[in-house]
Amino acid sequence: MKRLGLGGLFFGWLYGVPFLLLVGLIRRTSTPYTPTHDAARAFGATTNALLTAGLVLNAVLPLAGLLLAGWAGERGWRRHFGWALGGMALLYLAVALAGSMATSTLVGHTPADDEPDPPVGYCVPISGGRGCPGG
Repeated sequence: MKRLGLGGLFFGWLYGVPFLLLVGLIRRTSTPYTPTHDAARAFGATTNALLTAGLVLNAVLPLAGLLLAGWAGERGWRRHFGWALGGMALLYLAVALAGSMATSTLVGHTPADDEPDPPVGYCVPISGGRGCPGG
């Protein structure tokens, strides 16, 4: 049972973390069809959740696997998770490289929406005490 759990942790890190990061980076660089501002914010929030989950799991899974393999006395899995720490650093380096080439931040970006601007002659009241002239 312990080999199955350690194997699940290792392959979850090996395949799951790059999947989350790649999907998040693809969503971040894509131009989605978002007709409203709320849809654009929801798209950005999902992208942020994917990238954040990938970055957090990239650190947690190898460290937890190394700790559990040490407690279980599994030398082979300890070696695998030791190498995974190097892979963890490489994944962070790759995401940092992608972030440095991006035009804005990776996490916290909201794409543009397709809502039309109000007509030119139409007054839109702004909060803060400034109303429309003439009423």
